[in-house]
Amino acid sequence: MKILIYTHEYPPFLGGLATTSSKLANGISGSAHEVTVLAPSYSSDDKNYDNDKNFETIRMSGITRNHGIPTPLKETAGMFALKSEISRQKPDLMITVTREAHAGAGMLENLPCKSITRVAGYEAVGYLSSQKLFNKLVAYPMRNYYKKVSKIVCPSKATKELFLEANILESKLTVIYNGVNQNLISQKPDKEVINSIKDKFGIQDNNKILLTVSRIVNGKGQDAVIRILPDILKKHPNTKYLIAGHGSHESYLRELAGNLGIQKNVIFAGAVANAEVINYYDLCDMFILPNKLIKKKENVEGLPNVIFEACARAKPVITGIPGGGKEIVDDGVSGFVVDGDDPKHIKNRILELLGDSKKTKGFGKKARAKVESGYTEKIMIDNYLKLIDSL
Repeated sequence: MKILIYTHEYPPFLGGLATTSSKLANGISGSAHEVTVLAPSYSSDDKNYDNDKNFETIRMSGITRNHGIPTPLKETAGMFALKSEISRQKPDLMITVTREAHAGAGMLENLPCKSITRVAGYEAVGYLSSQKLFNKLVAYPMRNYYKKVSKIVCPSKATKELFLEANILESKLTVIYNGVNQNLISQKPDKEVINSIKDKFGIQDNNKILLTVSRIVNGKGQDAVIRILPDILKKHPNTKYLIAGHGSHESYLRELAGNLGIQKNVIFAGAVANAEVINYYDLCDMFILPNKLIKKKENVEGLPNVIFEACARAKPVITGIPGGGKEIVDDGVSGFVVDGDDPKHIKNRILELLGDSKKTKGFGKKARAKVESGYTEKIMIDNYLKLIDSL
């Protein structure tokens, strides 16, 4: 079967949807199917990434990249690129990832083949259910596309509920969780690389490390951790908060840490490549992403890959209530589910783990066991292949 994967976020860009798109392409191409990827161009690094793959990658104009302000130009450019590729390839099945891809495909008069779309919670909350006029207009081709697709894949039960609330037919919705590569579970920590990272950021062996790997945007919860860090430092003065990622909120967080006088205890590592992020998990004591819902921003956390990754490295995870994190993190067993709007709740859970190394290690072992038993990349791809075969 000829399968076209159409996405507006793809490596070498670092992002959750880029990772998902890449996993789908690599995994499905490893079966009997012939895969082609249609994705944005980023830089000269595109060729280096594309050359060693066993499938073809067609790069669209850089204007189609999904980050930044939503504009109809991205979707329109994507639609024309998609139309051209469909005409050239004549695929039997199309898989779309990212909101822009959904809108671009929704601009086509007719779908030329069966289609599966992989969605995220923000598409439901920020567009389909939005009360903002601009977002409603942007959502029109998306909703048009969702009506025509064969199946809509949600990465969590929480995401499925959001699409049901947006009046999407339940019969079209199915849940397939993301999965981690087996290397993340089985690979031994590289002490030499870990020590080089510690040296780079001035981390001592006696430091306790809280880690967040995420885009630095409002709603992810990095600000909440920084606000409670002074209280944590009173009991555990060797604690440092390591933030990996870039984003629009970074300057605000730097200023916040400075105003609180804890800038030496907050480390901004910048964006970390997928191949290197494993070492950041290995050097931390716990992973924290206390996300919260900001109604005016209509944001929502679906189920980030980083939660699976941290669990795979046997780290306890503290996650927020909104979204799908609570479907993976067993509260009080492998981590904690916290109210991102309640600083005291977050602080107490962090202190509980910092004060009990036995519990911290026990939570981490249970987190890894859960991921290994049901949330590997192989299981994810097998579920997609079963879905493809069922159409």
